[in-house]
Amino acid sequence: MPFILDICDDEPFEIRVHKNDLEILATVPIGHDPKNERLYSAHVALIRLEPFEGLHKSELMFDIIETKHDDNIFIDNGIETKRFLVGADRTAVLEVICGVTSNIVSQRQPDAIVMTTSQPNLPAKALSKYGHISEAIRSAGYEGGEGNSFNGQRIWMFVKC
Repeated sequence: MPFILDICDDEPFEIRVHKNDLEILATVPIGHDPKNERLYSAHVALIRLEPFEGLHKSELMFDIIETKHDDNIFIDNGIETKRFLVGADRTAVLEVICGVTSNIVSQRQPDAIVMTTSQPNLPAKALSKYGHISEAIRSAGYEGGEGNSFNGQRIWMFVKC
């Protein structure tokens, strides 16, 4: 039996939030694979960076956690997630990541947020998810977007309105 999505459009989903002064981490169980005994969760982190010119900055990161027994694998590459996340399931998980992003950004409210691609030289299709996540950041009261790239890594920058 393949991956089974455990989140539904018409039902609220569980967000497990862990936070301290430096970071806020949110995890949402998204599905499972009973045959291979694996659990899958969307993971979004907002990690405080060193202040610069009096601004409190944070970096936003997201990935999928694949768990089998006590082993966690953090997957930050869309090519790797294609083996279990396809079609409408991919869209549903991206919507969850966007919702969680808006939630934790609203909670922490740093002065500035930076987001960087996890891999260099991503194709346009892979970059589109960063566009959706950028919209989630903007919906939480920020302005900004994609900035310069460095060695193929794309960078987005946002400031609180």
